[in-house]
Amino acid sequence: MLSQTNGIPAVAPPYEEGAFRLLCNWTKMSYDDPIVYPGQPGLAHHHTFFGNTAIDAYTTPDNIRAKGNASCRGGAINLSGYWVPSVIDTATNKPLVPKYLIVYYKTGYWPFMGDGSQMQPMPHGLRMITGDSTAEGQGEGWFACMLTMPDGGLTNRSGSGGSEIPTNCAPTDIVRARISFQQCWDGVNLDSPDHKSHMATPVAYNSPDSSRPFRCPVTHPVVLPLVTFTVDYDIPAGSSSANFRLSSDTDRSKPAGRSMHGDWMNGWDTAISNLWGIKCMRERRDCGSANLGDGRVTVEFQGN
Repeated sequence: MLSQTNGIPAVAPPYEEGAFRLLCNWTKMSYDDPIVYPGQPGLAHHHTFFGNTAIDAYTTPDNIRAKGNASCRGGAINLSGYWVPSVIDTATNKPLVPKYLIVYYKTGYWPFMGDGSQMQPMPHGLRMITGDSTAEGQGEGWFACMLTMPDGGLTNRSGSGGSEIPTNCAPTDIVRARISFQQCWDGVNLDSPDHKSHMATPVAYNSPDSSRPFRCPVTHPVVLPLVTFTVDYDIPAGSSSANFRLSSDTDRSKPAGRSMHGDWMNGWDTAISNLWGIKCMRERRDCGSANLGDGRVTVEFQGN
């Protein structure tokens, strides 16, 4: 599901990000989590899945491309699994159906790294989790009420953004959830016991170039694209965002949304992810929505 165009994205100005993004429809909801509870169906809290349509408790990096269809732009070039805790309307005890997921792959901190490191494409077999499903304090996710502008675009309603699900969205607003992963990899392990320790966040150091004060930790020296999930939800008629909680928000005494987290399992066709990993990331091109960096664009997937 690729289409040829005449447009190769321009190289971004110095210190600006290279970026590639794609739209995914939701595929299913279940109590599975093939990263945290592999081979154990039904043990997780309720999740909403995007990407590979056949994701279940038995999905592994070895079989993810051998089953299922795709719900992301481009079809079978990307059979990755993307999942988040479901948003539950506690007034009805039903999960909200998301409008879509936008997956952003960006250069992140890399343009500001002063150690001469080279951006690498996503490694085959990688899986990772970001956020904390048991967070006691401020969560790692970001939420906002999104107001639709006259031109059809979205902007966050003033004062609504934060680490908790806002309680005062207007009935016509869209509730947006966003969370980012870590982009420094240890270069060896495709997973870790906590599904996080093989990844790390860039750190500040005494760089010879003051305009590039970051690098990956020496324990995690490989720079990968920064992955960010953005999930949008319509507010059902008669509902209120004051009643929304994540399925992982088990402590009702704490504000909703603190347990926001995301799971990612690589199911890309390696040749394709290597392509945009170099053309869009390493060469820092603004590839926009689904341009692979070589003039081809992914075709919109319809349905879920």
